[in-house]
Amino acid sequence: MSYLLNHQVFASQDLHQARDVLSHLNSIDALDVIGTNRDVDVAIHFAELADIGLIYASFGTGRIHIKTPSIDEEDLFFMFVTGGSAQVRHGKHECNISPDLGLIRNMRVPLSATEDNFSTLGTQLSLSVLRAHAQALTGQDIIHNDLVFGPELDLKRPETQHVRNTLQYVANALDGPLTQFDNPQVRSELRDMLLTNILMLLPNSYSDVLNGKPAGVAMPHYVKRARDYIHAHAAQSIGLQELVAYSGCSYRTLQSAFGEAFGMAPMAYARIVRLTGAHNDLLTAQQGDTVATIARKWGFGHVGRFSGMYARQFDVVPSETLRRRL
Repeated sequence: MSYLLNHQVFASQDLHQARDVLSHLNSIDALDVIGTNRDVDVAIHFAELADIGLIYASFGTGRIHIKTPSIDEEDLFFMFVTGGSAQVRHGKHECNISPDLGLIRNMRVPLSATEDNFSTLGTQLSLSVLRAHAQALTGQDIIHNDLVFGPELDLKRPETQHVRNTLQYVANALDGPLTQFDNPQVRSELRDMLLTNILMLLPNSYSDVLNGKPAGVAMPHYVKRARDYIHAHAAQSIGLQELVAYSGCSYRTLQSAFGEAFGMAPMAYARIVRLTGAHNDLLTAQQGDTVATIARKWGFGHVGRFSGMYARQFDVVPSETLRRRL
């Protein structure tokens, strides 16, 4: 089933034209046909709803391979598969997406996929929009806390099915009645409904607070202290011993509670924070900046080891990120 038919921005059966247009529309680096079925039938439909975008994309009946680079935008793309399947590599995460399993893409992380008879409906949202809406829902000052979603959309969960159904409802409303009349209040309510469903029903780092659990239950104070210390000293080489001392609890307690809150050990979290800081600096680099100077700024004294960790995290070497920027 297609969506947003009245909002088509591109359609072509010409592979070269599709490559050229998609490189600008979706920042797709590569679009290649695989196998004997060389037919390409690309369609992109796009509609705006205030500060969020809804996108429907289809690629025909054949098998194609696409690559998209990291993009200097603090956005997430919530992708629900409407037809076919795809083998996806998103940074370090690999999965097979289908109508039963969608993907939440961090737009700052490169993605490659091999797609079969593939189509998708999704929405691209700024993290700042999601954080602001979460603060409006809770009335709490959580806007500066990290908002993190898992990479997968499990459609076996009734909650995830409801989010997908809400997205479909909003897409149909934009393509139907709202093409005949433009009511700002109705559009605003559709936007808020979609944001509320995503925040309340998809597991994320705000879930406990959004669902009324005390913040202390969601994250012990010593975990918060450790997390805040990591962010405040991200450009330094933080040692586990000093992190344990600052948090005010035992090593074993911190390891266990931090893993429960963030799904990883505190030193792994610190490494990702430092790598992300370096990644953002490479994306916004100026003339004269080098991989070595940026690596050292974020506490990585050995450029070779930094490059290896960076490539494993973002699926691209840092010199390539810098080259694209400059």
